Amino acid sequence: ASIIYINTFASVLAENIFNHPEYYLPIFLIILLPLAFGYSIFRYSLLDVSDVLKNAILYGTATVSIAGVYFLLIYVIGTTISEAITSEYQAFVAAGIFILFALIFQSTKDKFQAVITKSFYPEQFAYQKVLMKFSNDVATIVGMDNILDSVQETFVDSLKVEKFGIAIKDSKSDEFILVREDGFKNKNFSFPNCDNIITKKINEKLEVKHPNAFDKFEFEDIFPCAYKELEEEGVFTIIPLFIKRKTVGLLLFGLKHSGAQFAGKDIDLLIAAANQTAVSIENARLYGEETKKIKIERELDVARKIQEGLLPVSMPKINNLDIAGTMIPAMQVGGDYFDLIKVSDTQLFVIVGDVSGKGLSASFYMSKLQTMVQLFCNDSKSPKEVLVELNKRIFGNIDKQWFITLTIAFIDIGKRKIKICRAGHTPLIKVTDGVVQYIKPSGMGVGLENGSLFTEHLEELEMNIAPRDIFIFSSDGINEAMNFKNEQYGYEKMISIIKEKSNQSSNEILNSSIKGLEKFRGDIEPNDDITLVVVKVL
Repeated sequence: ASIIYINTFASVLAENIFNHPEYYLPIFLIILLPLAFGYSIFRYSLLDVSDVLKNAILYGTATVSIAGVYFLLIYVIGTTISEAITSEYQAFVAAGIFILFALIFQSTKDKFQAVITKSFYPEQFAYQKVLMKFSNDVATIVGMDNILDSVQETFVDSLKVEKFGIAIKDSKSDEFILVREDGFKNKNFSFPNCDNIITKKINEKLEVKHPNAFDKFEFEDIFPCAYKELEEEGVFTIIPLFIKRKTVGLLLFGLKHSGAQFAGKDIDLLIAAANQTAVSIENARLYGEETKKIKIERELDVARKIQEGLLPVSMPKINNLDIAGTMIPAMQVGGDYFDLIKVSDTQLFVIVGDVSGKGLSASFYMSKLQTMVQLFCNDSKSPKEVLVELNKRIFGNIDKQWFITLTIAFIDIGKRKIKICRAGHTPLIKVTDGVVQYIKPSGMGVGLENGSLFTEHLEELEMNIAPRDIFIFSSDGINEAMNFKNEQYGYEKMISIIKEKSNQSSNEILNSSIKGLEKFRGDIEPNDDITLVVVKVL
């Protein structure tokens, strides 16, 4: 009715809009229309109004109200000026002043309109801010946690998304684990990448140049193991974090602040932000791996130095004995250890051990072991007595998952005797004129049991020794060495070399044995330390 009036009667009644603007007052009846609808709906609950409709009505009401105030203000100013001017150019002057004030107040109206729009539809102003923030911050953010915090802060605070989550793919379990969330009921939400369907669907979308995003209606096909949970959590849109043809994570979105689902240009902007997020996360992951690698390398370097420092600087000189020994650390540094303790010109302790585990911790245990061995190995103690004492001291000072295997031999060249005690270590091998003997007295590893059981099962053997006897002390890094066919080296190949070189020096026997092992292994890196001690009776 207001529009019909303006287009017909008002133009006839008013000779000049600027001199008689009151004839256009019925235009303000238009304002009453949305106000009346809005009041009736909310006051009497006439409709089941959704968040979207409520937001639209409130926004429309606020917008029309600003327009009404704007026109009313212009009308009052125009009327006042028209009444004040009495010249013959009253109409033109009034029109000019009216336009001038309209332009002045237009910018003010626009600012108020922008404030209202930003309050009701913040995402319209926030998307560009999100992208700019990511572009500026991505190069300066260091650390996975900092990146995830920044992503959550940006999306939740700027876009005011009522439900948001970041799920990162775990490399071990292949699950997507919720690491950041806002509004989720299940804070420990996770779901598997069922048969790599997600990656397949992403590649399909990229091939046909479709947006790399998943709508809730696709969840059942793409997330068959978790679509019900996603629906219960109120997730409507999922944007994959995709880089280098692999999915590193997912961004989970609920509805927009307005109550609508993300669509159209919104999705394109979210994908752009997700791509930057994926780059940041992948860079953080690579940085973390590199940092971890450097840390491990430093620890291994320290472990190697500790391990090397525990080895004999030179072979002791013992009457009628030819001795050679070596320890070759693996890339990961195991826990091998050997020592040669001279008691007198005719007496010698030979110790070969292996600490379970690898790295710096194994080196520390070796260091403790060497200190105790040096303390207890003297002419008043037998190998068994030394091992019993070591077990008592070490049991309470070693983690339960760790243990030490040891072989201790005491050679008395004056008496032509050797005493051998073995705590779970590899057999001692004796070769004499081509005859091979595996010496395996019973015993369990050091640190596994408190005392009585260890002592009960620990056996000490005493044997006569004679010229041409060759004793081989080794670690399992030799017999368990693998080649590219996953075949173990065993003892037979080493014994064959020892027989062949039995007339040579201990050093020659040792070097030939190591060369034979390396030839068998080829280019395969050793997975354990290699320790070999050769004692030849002259």
